[in-house]
Amino acid sequence: MKVLMLGWEFPPYHSGGLGVASRNIAEALAQQGVEITLALPFFIFDKVGTANSSDRSFALAGHELRNISVSTFPTSIVSPYTSAQEYLNICTDAGISSGFYLYGRTLFAEVERYALEMEHFVRGKDFELIHAHDWITFAAALRVKEQLGIPFIAHVHATEYDRTGGNPTPEIFAREKMSLEAAEQLIAVSNYTKNILVQKYSINPEKISVVHNGVEHISEEIPLQLQNDEKTVLFLGRLTVQKGPDWFLKIAERVLAYRQDVQFVIGGVGEMLPTLLQEIARKNLSHRIFCLGFLNALDREKAFALADVYVMPSVSEPFGLSAVEAAQRGIPVILSHQSGVKEVLSHSLTADFWDTDKMANHILAILEYSPLQKMLSEKGAAEIAEKTWREQVKKIQEIYRSMLAT
Repeated sequence: MKVLMLGWEFPPYHSGGLGVASRNIAEALAQQGVEITLALPFFIFDKVGTANSSDRSFALAGHELRNISVSTFPTSIVSPYTSAQEYLNICTDAGISSGFYLYGRTLFAEVERYALEMEHFVRGKDFELIHAHDWITFAAALRVKEQLGIPFIAHVHATEYDRTGGNPTPEIFAREKMSLEAAEQLIAVSNYTKNILVQKYSINPEKISVVHNGVEHISEEIPLQLQNDEKTVLFLGRLTVQKGPDWFLKIAERVLAYRQDVQFVIGGVGEMLPTLLQEIARKNLSHRIFCLGFLNALDREKAFALADVYVMPSVSEPFGLSAVEAAQRGIPVILSHQSGVKEVLSHSLTADFWDTDKMANHILAILEYSPLQKMLSEKGAAEIAEKTWREQVKKIQEIYRSMLAT
């Protein structure tokens, strides 16, 4: 089975859970004998070593990929989370004009540039399926589908509806919808996402399969035992409307009205960071709420090691890998009802993202009642441990087989 996989992120060069999920899916499929060719719009390898056609091994920043053929193209400055205006701002700041470094004049032109690269790349090749991740690769998938006459599977990790908190950019929404309608099969990362595809995009539910994200193995190389006299509530994620960091601040206010021995830690970057810092200063809470900015892998582990509670107050969260990471590490998790991860993490506390009183009450309950904290910690970790990528990828293989059988 020969599969062309189109992606726009790959660790360590990634800005969200999409890149992590894409890598794990590709690796798990390759381990099951699927021939994966992964096409990325940028150069990512420190070194590449190819033994022979049946044993390909690629080294990426110390992480080895086996049995995956990888093709990279002229470096792109777009991430799956880049808006049209952000793309123009990046080009302006970098002094990039149309044609320079082969970049497109607009976000959509850049997406089309990658699509054209894929059209040239697949000529004379014998792929059987296209598996594309999120809207930014769908234009390329449609070009390949037309050229080779093979099925296109669209893997939806997030929608424009999610990314904008329910206020989608019309052109991106239209492109997304057109691509989803043209795909033979869709994979949604949760039933929550499937419902959005049906209700907001009018997609036929019969062609949508739900495959939850799996769990990465936790490295035991860096055991962290950090001392912290105060209780710590943690938020990790992009600082965007979708992730709800502004709601996290409101939740913090509610908790601090009852307890002053709690600190709130925000890890991540995004367009909302200046506003969040201003709001924290205006409310005189800079001694209780801390914005750490971008966290590398070790810093994330340190943040997890300090946390007594993890809160994910997302406005619309297709899945939520950061909550899975917290639960793996035995941290009690509080989720918004508007998230997909609650489908696999039943041992968590939930509330609507806007119900800051209920969210605050959940935090106070966990901090004050040790039996509750112990139960959420132990049962959450045990529940998540069962959701391996190996098991999830078996479902993707079944989808592949069904597509090739039709």
